Amino acid sequence: MLIALLEYPGDLVSRKALQERLWPADTFVDFDNGLNTAISKLREVLGDSGQDHRYIETLERRGYRFVAPIEKIGAPATAQRRELDIRRRLIEPDTVVVEIVGRVVFGPECQQIEWLISDLLSQDEKKIIFDVSGVSHIDSTGVGIIVMCFGKMKKAGGDLRLAGARGLVEEVFKMTEVDSILPLYPTAEAAAAGVTEEDKA
Repeated sequence: MLIALLEYPGDLVSRKALQERLWPADTFVDFDNGLNTAISKLREVLGDSGQDHRYIETLERRGYRFVAPIEKIGAPATAQRRELDIRRRLIEPDTVVVEIVGRVVFGPECQQIEWLISDLLSQDEKKIIFDVSGVSHIDSTGVGIIVMCFGKMKKAGGDLRLAGARGLVEEVFKMTEVDSILPLYPTAEAAAAGVTEEDKA
């Protein structure tokens, strides 16, 4: 749980995202009590409390946020460079653009995308655009996670669109036929409007 919170310092990590991270899908437990117990034990170890928090803030019924400053030590600057950076922004009142920058490849960083989708769904965000214009490389794990996110969104009655794929990334999407499931849009704005290159031609 601490690792999950530290991966998003200062940001809300929803209860749903923590549940999916800590327990496999086929686990049957009282998740609410399990999360509350885990947070209590973590606070006890950190010498923190829910009322006068220094480390973990509770956002009522939504999730938790790690609020203390974090300093990375013990690794050279080059080793600390992240392979994947994910930011979100709102366009229109109800559409979230998730900007993905870097390499979407096998490894722990790739799972951020899946956790973010779970988090957005828990906040009832149903219109999502993945802007992959900043993605330089994607492998089969990355493709799989994007397709899985699409499935999660569809199952929840939402809509996920892809925008900005070019070069090698666009080739991978076409070669794996992802573009037959998810239409590829030239920009996030075009995706929001639902205008593909074919429509423009």
